[in-house]
Amino acid sequence: MKHQFGGIWTSKKLLALEHYLAFYVKALRNQPFMLHYADAFAGTGSHVPAVEEGQALLMPLENFGGSVEKALEVVPSFDRYHFNDLNPSHVRELEKIKANHPARDIHIYQQDANQFVPEFCRGLKRGDRAVLLLDPYSTQLDWATLKYVADSGKVDLWLLFPISVILRMTPTQGTKVRPEWQNTLNRLLGTDQWMDALYKPIDVPPINDLFGEIDSLQTQRLNVDELERWVTLRLKTLFPYVGEPMRLENNGRPLFSFYFAVSNENPAAWGLAAKAASHIRNKLVGNSQ
Repeated sequence: MKHQFGGIWTSKKLLALEHYLAFYVKALRNQPFMLHYADAFAGTGSHVPAVEEGQALLMPLENFGGSVEKALEVVPSFDRYHFNDLNPSHVRELEKIKANHPARDIHIYQQDANQFVPEFCRGLKRGDRAVLLLDPYSTQLDWATLKYVADSGKVDLWLLFPISVILRMTPTQGTKVRPEWQNTLNRLLGTDQWMDALYKPIDVPPINDLFGEIDSLQTQRLNVDELERWVTLRLKTLFPYVGEPMRLENNGRPLFSFYFAVSNENPAAWGLAAKAASHIRNKLVGNSQ
């Protein structure tokens, strides 16, 4: 199945990943580590992703493939590759890719990403280091899953966070969040206190009715910049280092925030990685965000 790409924003995501993987393997190649690359939502490249029931129109559908082949093209190569997807037809395509790369140590999985990621992180040994890509199509990734990545101390993470989904699930006025989305937001954001965090009170004139003046208490949702800053602060409670996100847009509309985070607590270990990721980000999007 030929890979197709969603547009400029997809290309930016793939370029950032490609540049970082090339840096990573060269930086660590002479170190006594076994290098792993893992993709929890590997897909196949040309498909319409499944989304949760009732959320099909939350975001424009794109083709999300390409990261698998980009990872396999990096020279020098990783020692081991881990490609996961829940869809059986996608897994069959991944098996074909594996067959086309007999010289690579490729492992294919068919699991929910929220099962795959904890198992992958727990399986890393003392001498292992890894890069993990988490680019869910919509709201499939639980915030709790990120804690396993952070606790590993061995993983550099690239995370595609669905900022547009949050914006569309949380109306500008904070009184109309659909009940069926509240649990999804709890799971996606890792807290049931998101209403307090995402909405701020606003001053409105008192309302006059037949009984005199009454106060009108209203709230307004954070804008996209404020929401992104809040998500960044949330991630920083988990990871020792979180870079400024790369905002990916479609026709000027924000779709995702593409984050780089490091789980190793030693500044000497993540300092160079952070510098490289920041350079890649600024090269692709500039310093305007």
